[in-house]
Amino acid sequence: MKKECLVILMVLIACVVRGQDDHIADGLSSVATIAGEAQDVTPQDTATEVKAAAAVPLWKQKLYYGYNFDIYFHNDTRSNWKENGWSIRLMPEIGWRLQERVYIGVRLGGSYQNTATTYSFDLEDGNQLSHELRIHQGSWDVTPYARYRLKTLFNDKVGIWLEAHAFVGMEFPSVVKGDVSGTDYDGLKYSCTYGLQVSPVITYQFSKKRSFQIFFSILSLGYSGTTFFYHNEEEGNYHEYTNDVIIFSGKLRNLIANQFTPGLYGLKFGIQKSF
Repeated sequence: MKKECLVILMVLIACVVRGQDDHIADGLSSVATIAGEAQDVTPQDTATEVKAAAAVPLWKQKLYYGYNFDIYFHNDTRSNWKENGWSIRLMPEIGWRLQERVYIGVRLGGSYQNTATTYSFDLEDGNQLSHELRIHQGSWDVTPYARYRLKTLFNDKVGIWLEAHAFVGMEFPSVVKGDVSGTDYDGLKYSCTYGLQVSPVITYQFSKKRSFQIFFSILSLGYSGTTFFYHNEEEGNYHEYTNDVIIFSGKLRNLIANQFTPGLYGLKFGIQKSF
């Protein structure tokens, strides 16, 4: 009799537990349904998003590329010569996001420059002789850089950066008009430029993968040098070297000294894009 009662009791407990499990399962299912309706997502959608984020390779998250343009106009007047001209430079770049605020990269630049110079010479009879010299010049340069974001504004749309870069390049002048005798271009074959600079950059993030950037090279600090390589029929090959410690850039110093025409002297800007 005792055994029969024990069996009946175990059956009753099993039924109760089974019923509770069904209620718990129904309750969990209802909660999941309500949560899904409130968030307007399904477990399948969430799993798909997680898989999609995990599927993006690291290089696509870190690597970026861009196009930069440098447009420059100048009008410089000295005691015995007057020079004016313009240049345009294209600088594609590629870079890597080391951290959220630290980027490194390299730019490859190519430019075309048109310069007209009027030289004045004092003659022995007291008169003055002048002639015009027009030069077309092509150049290229390599610029590795590192930049650090100092601050963001307007919900992280605007970024203020400090960039340090080194550069080295070659310039190849070609005379299209005039006589180079007695000028800086007499016998000039090519020149080599190099230096180090630090300057501010401002960026604007106008989409998830694209940003606009403006370079304030007029406020640059650093050092630059140029070596001019000449050939003379009597002296053969030789070179001359000039250098400059850039404090708020030579362009800004000349602008303040009224050696450059006030107004737009140049603009350097570009667009960065993520893969």
